[in-house]
Amino acid sequence: SGQYSYARIASPEALFPGENQERMAASIMYNRPFRNGNWANTILWGRTRSLEDDSIFNSYLLESTVRFLNRNHAWTRIENAERSNELILGENPFPPGFREKPIGHVQAYTFGYDHDFDVIPHVASAIGAQFTTYGVPDVLKPIYGVHPVGVALFLRLRPFSGQER
Repeated sequence: SGQYSYARIASPEALFPGENQERMAASIMYNRPFRNGNWANTILWGRTRSLEDDSIFNSYLLESTVRFLNRNHAWTRIENAERSNELILGENPFPPGFREKPIGHVQAYTFGYDHDFDVIPHVASAIGAQFTTYGVPDVLKPIYGVHPVGVALFLRLRPFSGQER
């Protein structure tokens, strides 16, 4: 399946209340069931354009999740988001004549796994972990760090009805 959406948004950002934007997104999803499992994938593109100064920022995503042997899930997610020179200024006021413009892309690479177990009736419970590492251009390393990473350990609780999990 796929979708495309478009919106004009009045004043979506609190820091720039006078700036209106248009946003677009398009995605394609693919789902493939197999014995004791399922494989789901998404490719997505998003764009934000300022109607004030015509600056354009694009983002991309690829995500894939596989459920196997009924109770195991593994996933990966790759994101690529365009970043603005506004990040370099931090909390400082904008200089006169400042114009927001793209200065580089930040990538996030996530890998995760969880395993379902039964504890509470009609609640699918899982324990899992995910690891994310980032690709950062040199100009943004003072903000993001030289080798940024993230690790999450979690407990998931998801209600369900009937016999389906």
